[in-house]
Amino acid sequence: MIHRPLVHHVALLILASSGLWGTVLAAEALRLHPGVPVVVDASESPPVRAAAKDLCRDLEWVLKSHSPLLEKPPEDGSAAIVISSSAADTGINGAEAHTILRQGNTVRLVGADTRGAIYAIYSFSERFLDMPPWWFWADWKPHTADFIEIPRDTALTWKAPQVRWRGWFPNDTDMLSPWIQRDYTAHWDRVLETMLRLKLNLLDVGEFSDDSLRKLRVPRDRGLAVTTTHLAPFGASLRDWADYWKKQGRSAPPPLRLADMPLLEQFWEHHIKLAQKEKVEMIWMIGLRGDGDKGFYKTFADAPPDDVSRAKVIEEVLHKQVALLQRVTGQPQPLMRTVIYDEASDYMAAGLLHPPELPNLIWNFSAARHDHFPAPDLRRYRAPVERPLGYYFNVQFTNTGSHLADGEGPWKMEQNHRMLLESGSNLQLSIVNSGNTREFPLSLAAHARMMWDFQAYDSDHFLAEFCQRYWGTRHGPQVTELYREFFNAYWQQRKPDIPGFARQYIFHDLRIARAARDLMRATAVEVTETDLLGDRGIGYYRIVPADSAASSKVDAVLTGNRLAAERFAKVTMRSDELASQLEPQGAPFFVQSLLMQARFMTAASACTAACAEAYKARNQKSAYDQWMRKAQAEADTMSSILKNADNSGPLKGWYAPEKIFGLNETRDMIQRRVSGSVSR
Repeated sequence: MIHRPLVHHVALLILASSGLWGTVLAAEALRLHPGVPVVVDASESPPVRAAAKDLCRDLEWVLKSHSPLLEKPPEDGSAAIVISSSAADTGINGAEAHTILRQGNTVRLVGADTRGAIYAIYSFSERFLDMPPWWFWADWKPHTADFIEIPRDTALTWKAPQVRWRGWFPNDTDMLSPWIQRDYTAHWDRVLETMLRLKLNLLDVGEFSDDSLRKLRVPRDRGLAVTTTHLAPFGASLRDWADYWKKQGRSAPPPLRLADMPLLEQFWEHHIKLAQKEKVEMIWMIGLRGDGDKGFYKTFADAPPDDVSRAKVIEEVLHKQVALLQRVTGQPQPLMRTVIYDEASDYMAAGLLHPPELPNLIWNFSAARHDHFPAPDLRRYRAPVERPLGYYFNVQFTNTGSHLADGEGPWKMEQNHRMLLESGSNLQLSIVNSGNTREFPLSLAAHARMMWDFQAYDSDHFLAEFCQRYWGTRHGPQVTELYREFFNAYWQQRKPDIPGFARQYIFHDLRIARAARDLMRATAVEVTETDLLGDRGIGYYRIVPADSAASSKVDAVLTGNRLAAERFAKVTMRSDELASQLEPQGAPFFVQSLLMQARFMTAASACTAACAEAYKARNQKSAYDQWMRKAQAEADTMSSILKNADNSGPLKGWYAPEKIFGLNETRDMIQRRVSGSVSR
C-alpha cells in the first residue's frame, strides 16, 4: 500500500485479485493494478493529453508496468483513470477548479476547464503516486508498489484560485539557459511540468520575434498563458528594432524618435499579429522602456528632459497602445498589464503617472529596485476595490540579489503581497522573477501556494508542510528549523525603515561577491571612502555602518560577513549531521536545496571578510598576503562545492556556465594578488 498525505484510507478486507487492472474490495476500496489505463477523450486539448502522458509515465514508475493512454474506457468495465475538462456533473465551478473522485471502478480526474483538468492529473500523481512537484529537480524516485489503493470515499476538491494569474519570469538564466539548450524540448518540458504541478498558469517569456516563436509555442502546447516583460510591450524588444526593419527591406533602421510613433506602432502591431497567429493565450504587456532595460529617455533622442513631461509621454503611449491592441485584435477589452517599475515607479510615487483606468488593465506594481520590499509608489497607493492589481517580485536581482543561494524566503514574499493587499483587495496577478530554478524550490513553491489561497496562507505552516512532504514526519521538523536558521544567517547591513518589516535589507550572495571584488580593486586604485562600497545611485549595497556597530563601510562588511560566516557554518554543521540520517529518497534534495547553499554561503561570506581584512592591511605586505591567501582558500572551497554538485544526476554540469556571481573572475583577481602580479 502506498500511503498518501491528506487521504483517508478505510479498513480493507482484501479479496483475491481478479486479474483486472483494478479490484473492488469488500469495503469498496479500489485497487489499481499494473497496466491500469488512462482515458482521455479525443476531444480533449493537447495540453491535457500531454499531462495525461506524464501520468502514464508516473504510473509505470510506481507500478512497474506500462499504462496505456486510451480514448475510451475499457469495454469490460475494468478499472480506469478517466480525465475530463468538463465538470458539469461534479458540482465544481470557477476557473481552474478541479476534483479527484472515486466512482465505482473509475477514478475521475476532472477540471472545470483545461488547466483544471491538468491540475487534477498532477494532484492525483502527487497524492497517490508519491510524485511531488519538485520530483525532477530533487532527483526523486517514487516508491514502487504492487497496486495503488483508492478509498471508497475519495472526493478531493480544489476551489478556484484566489489570484487568477500566477507566474514565473525566468530571468538571469546563466545556468538555466545552457542546460535548456542541451535538449530544448525535453528540458523546457521539465520546467513547465514543474510549473503546472505547482499549479501556476502564466509564463513570462521576456520577448519574442519572428525567429524565436518557439518561446510562444512551448508554453502554449503545455496549456500555459503567456506574457512579456516590462521592456517588451507586446513582446517587441527594441534590441530587435534593426533586424525588424531589415526584414521590411530597409537598408538602415529608422532612428528611434517619439515623433515617429507610427513606426513604433507598426513594430508593435507586427508582434501582436505574431502572437495571434500562434493562438497564444496572452496577457498583453503595455508600456515604454528604452533599449537595454533603461528609461526610454536614454534611448529616444527627442525625449523630454524633465520627469513631468516624461511621465506624460508614458501615459500617452499607454493610451495609444490600448487603442492599437483593440484595433488589431478586434477585442474591446483585451487582457493587459503594465509593469510599474524603475522610473515609472518614481513617477507613480510622485503622482505624475496615471495609467488608463480600465477593468481589463492590471496595474502591475513591483518590488523596490535592488531589494525585495514594496516601493514607495505602492506604499502610498490606495486602490479602488474594482481596480485589478498585480505584483512583480524578484526572487533574484542581477546585481544585488540572490543567485546561487536563496536569500529572501517565504515570509518576506508574503509580507510584500500583504502590503499590496493593504492598497487594494483586487490582486489578480503575481509573477516571481527567478531564472536559475534549481536554487529556489522553497521560495517558488511558497509563491505558488500563496497565490492559490492567499487568504488562508501562512508561511510558517507552509514551511512545515513543505519540509514534511520532502523529508517526512520524522525529519521534517528538523529541516524546518534549519531553513529558519539559514535565512536568519544573512547579514542585515541596514536596519529596516518600514515599520514591522523584518529582514528588509540583507546582503545577498551577489552583494557578497561584488563587495569582494570592489575591495580588491580598491587596493590597486585609490578609491574614496564615499565611493567604496557605495550605492551608485541605485541602492547597490545599502550599508549603514552604525547599524552594524562599525565606523566605516569596510568595517561593516568585515564584521557583518564574519558573523554571517559563523552563522552559516553552524547551519552547515547541523545539516551535515542530519544529512546522513535522511531517507535516500529525500537526501539529494536536502543537500542541494539547503546543505550545499549553507556551505557555499559560509565560504562566500568568509572570502569577502578576508578581502576586507586585506584591504585594511593593504600597506602591510605580510598581513595583506596572509588575508589574500585566506580569501583564495575560501574561493577554492566555493569552486569545489559547485563542482561536487555537478557530478551526477539530471542536472549534471549545471554550474559550469555560471557567470553572474562571477566566481571565476573573483578567483582570477585573488590569484593575481597572491602571485604579486597586481600592485597593492
